Amino acid sequence: MSAAARVLCTHGYVLMQDSCPCCDAESETPHKADPVKVVPSWTKRVHTRCRRCAQIPSHRIHGDAR
Repeated sequence: MSAAARVLCTHGYVLMQDSCPCCDAESETPHKADPVKVVPSWTKRVHTRCRRCAQIPSHRIHGDAR
């Protein structure tokens, strides 16, 4: 994935670059993880985030995350 690639959250916002009010509210609600690799505009390092809530997949939020 190149630095120019855009990954959208489930609500249509650019993951890790735009703020999504729906994701912000959803991040505390347990749900199944939808992991995706993201390269934010401020770094060349690849990050794994949940496409649905933009958080790092975690057992607390996603239950089944590894």
